[in-house]
Amino acid sequence: MRPLVVRRPSAQEAVRGPVAGTDVHPRRRKQRVPTGTLSFLVAGVVALLFFGCIFHGMLSSAHTRSGGAVGASIMPKDDMMVRAPQNEKLRRQGQWTGTTRAPVVKGRTSSSTTITGANKTSASSSLPPPILHAGGATPAAPDVLLNPRSQAPSEPPAAGSSAAFEASGRAHGAKATVPTRIVTAGLHPAPAPPWVHRLPPQFSPMIRRPNLPGAQAQYTPEEPRLLPGLQIQRRSFTPAELLERFGDTDIIYSFVNGSEANHQYRKAMRMFCMQEILTLEGTSYAKGHRFLTPRPNTGEPPTASSNSAPANPFQALFRFLHCAPEFLRGTQNPIRTTGDVLQAVIAAARHGVDNRDRETDELRHSLRSVEQHVRWHRGRVVMVSPGHHPTWVDGAKNFLAGMCGGARVQALRSSGTHLRVTTVHQDAVMPYGMRLTVDSHVIEQHLWRVRNMTPVHVYMNDDYFVNRDVAITDLFNEYGGTIVRTERGIIAAGAVADRSASWAKGVLHTQQFNIMELDVLREDYLPEALVAMWDSLKRVNRSAGAAAVTAISVPPLDEAVDVAHQYEPDPLPGKSLIPRRPRRYTTHAPFVYCTNMFRFFETRYEREFAATALRHRSRKARDLFIPFVYNAFIMARPWQASPKFLPYLLELHRSRRQGRADAMPPTEIVLDNVDGCGPASLLSGATESDCVFAKFLNDLTLNEAVVKRVRQVNPLYFNINAGFSSAEAADQLRRFLHGKFPTPVYLEGLVDGAGEVVGGRTRAAGAAAAAEEEALSRLFGDLMELPVVGVVSYEEGVCPLVRSLALAFAGHHRGGVRVSVEQHGGAALREARAALGHRVVSAMPAPACAYKEQVSVDPAARGESVAEIARRAMGEMRGGVELPSTCGAGGAGLRVHGFVVDARTRGAPVRSAAALRDALAVPAQTLSLEDFRAVAVGPSEGDVVLVVSREDAEAKAVHWVNGASESDLLVTYPLPVEAYEDMGAEVRWSVP
Repeated sequence: MRPLVVRRPSAQEAVRGPVAGTDVHPRRRKQRVPTGTLSFLVAGVVALLFFGCIFHGMLSSAHTRSGGAVGASIMPKDDMMVRAPQNEKLRRQGQWTGTTRAPVVKGRTSSSTTITGANKTSASSSLPPPILHAGGATPAAPDVLLNPRSQAPSEPPAAGSSAAFEASGRAHGAKATVPTRIVTAGLHPAPAPPWVHRLPPQFSPMIRRPNLPGAQAQYTPEEPRLLPGLQIQRRSFTPAELLERFGDTDIIYSFVNGSEANHQYRKAMRMFCMQEILTLEGTSYAKGHRFLTPRPNTGEPPTASSNSAPANPFQALFRFLHCAPEFLRGTQNPIRTTGDVLQAVIAAARHGVDNRDRETDELRHSLRSVEQHVRWHRGRVVMVSPGHHPTWVDGAKNFLAGMCGGARVQALRSSGTHLRVTTVHQDAVMPYGMRLTVDSHVIEQHLWRVRNMTPVHVYMNDDYFVNRDVAITDLFNEYGGTIVRTERGIIAAGAVADRSASWAKGVLHTQQFNIMELDVLREDYLPEALVAMWDSLKRVNRSAGAAAVTAISVPPLDEAVDVAHQYEPDPLPGKSLIPRRPRRYTTHAPFVYCTNMFRFFETRYEREFAATALRHRSRKARDLFIPFVYNAFIMARPWQASPKFLPYLLELHRSRRQGRADAMPPTEIVLDNVDGCGPASLLSGATESDCVFAKFLNDLTLNEAVVKRVRQVNPLYFNINAGFSSAEAADQLRRFLHGKFPTPVYLEGLVDGAGEVVGGRTRAAGAAAAAEEEALSRLFGDLMELPVVGVVSYEEGVCPLVRSLALAFAGHHRGGVRVSVEQHGGAALREARAALGHRVVSAMPAPACAYKEQVSVDPAARGESVAEIARRAMGEMRGGVELPSTCGAGGAGLRVHGFVVDARTRGAPVRSAAALRDALAVPAQTLSLEDFRAVAVGPSEGDVVLVVSREDAEAKAVHWVNGASESDLLVTYPLPVEAYEDMGAEVRWSVP
């Protein structure tokens, strides 16, 4: 349990203090005050309090009649926030967003400054700790913000956010060799009795918002005073340098189409069967594989359909689906075949989609807004979804343009056009054994694990839109730090949430976590229980023959389930904590994230993240809200994000135990986003953040007012939150977005989902461009008719591999599928799980595979090469599809005879429990031509198959999803694929 001071000063202590000219020595007594005088003073105080209360009530009523603008501003979730635009002219001239432009020094490109930690008590450490108040209440005090137009003492002027940057910039200009501190002294002002802010009705009357003095501290990072030998450096950049350094920043979208069948199935299983599923999974983890009855080895060869289920405790759940929703129980329409299951889910998805996941073309228009207004971007666009790819993306362009587009197509990159969007299944970045979830807070914790993520990435929901041209300085300040955009409202004191799903309570719960970690616990704190866990899991890697720590491994996704079951996180204090520095509500706009901060979160708070992933499968108030956590840490301690920080801190604790803390060697952290994160800038409130949050409802008149307001305000970013359920409101939103962003992106198909012809860019480009795109379309069609050869090490990998092809080829593949099962001589995977005591099972029911005749399964010899497997599977190599001369990277002229998905298990058969979790793997993203490598199969060197393999995953940045059983991977791909499976076959259920 972490040390926590819970002493609360009494009312007498709060008002006592030395008065000028008064003797306060404790041994000297004051003269006794006469009784009459004392009574007179008491009566006067009572009278002042009485009239003060009346006056305060009058002001409160006036504030309420005026709309309570300040109080309402802290609840951006339910009200439309209007963001006034910033001065466009200043931005185009290179004005730094949110900061006053530092004087330009001729010839300067970049420079560095240093902060060195000292082994001494900081100014902040001498201050009293945050006060704990029972029930989350803070002492009442006069409301100094009754007038919403007045500037509160805690609200610095707009330019105040850059005071530290201005000072350091002037120092740079005067003398670049002088070290400049990022942080000023007196970081944590001693908390005076907090001023009270009137709250909207969503908040408990027992929780009041503090309005702390010294709010300027919120804009400057902390100085690591308690960390001897830690040297912090920063650099400054010109806009041109920022563009060169961060112009390829990844854009990551989260995308959910609520009407997609696989998502609907997983969502229904979580809603109706989650308790049973968690009970079975938890019991299996506690008791091991003895909880199951292994299937006897029948010695049967691999077949084209899964075997019947064994007798074990999962049978009742899987065979009868007693917990399943009505559309799967078949009380109205009997569920007899695989096709019956699929059609029932499709019908439920069509009629049961909620407002949050309704598909109204937001993602298409959001990408249009990015290409229209962020024309300098040259990085990737990655969409993370529960397994569905946008239907409006042109398959031919997305698969071929990056490699085989001609010079005209490649030139489009220079103007911000994207030649590919990649859809990654969210399960590929989620912890093993805990993937059945719709908790977006948990999913957001892991998005940074997208392969080859850039040092900074922009995270966008599919309903965020870019409304005006964005400069690189709208994302980064002059130190390379990320721009943090927030509401004006300051978050109240923290409070541990109940088990509800309340958003407001969740914000205060996250605030409690932030206060504990950043205000109560000092920068040198490291839990002993966490260190013990690192040692137990062998996370600490020391240099050979020396005691120095070299690295602490980032937690692997396969071990999170063990951490969740075996290591409890430190509990948050039950009493409300008061923050030392103000923290604000996040706004609805693209989040600019330093990626290393997420690596730090997942390493330092692995226990907290794992526990949430296991126990919360839908949004809960006790989740950690990632934007709030990121904003708090990036503003206070950006240097913690460095991969060097936790090893340094671990070594510091070792040195202190040995009494040699003064001998700590220097450790240098550079705040450049590659090492530590750049010091961030905060833009808060309507004018600074330049964002609009709006909500579409079923009321078309109110929606028109929203549209009008967005056009009038013309913000940098806006968000349209879906609060409607009617088709009329959906059409109204589509019309507004189409009018706002009418130009299709290059990757859009020629016909949209409504049958409306788009592709105006193609027609405008002329006949030559149209002919080029038609050639790509024909080439793609020919490629999609070629066979796919899969190879796996275990029979249980066949069904997931076949179903994964629907996402890998985005539903366009029409050829045959031939899967070879490697005969390695070892035990079947089910027997291996029993022998090795495997404990992690996925208990979600899923229909087993039953294949059409165009899918074949046969054995393969151990050690066969890809070329040998392809030749055996495809027979005599004839014909093929020739790649045109426009294809780069040596592809021109190659004759492609098919595709190979090499999903074999390295070192099969598996011989350890840890290796079991990676025994199976299948692709978990959409593929493009550049993801494959060509392997010659003869008769000439130009005759090739295109191979995607597990061995190439890291080099090619291709995402795979792994597991220890067929049921593990059918959580990711639960439903049959019509192109490959027999819809008339009797439905059977895959069982662990």
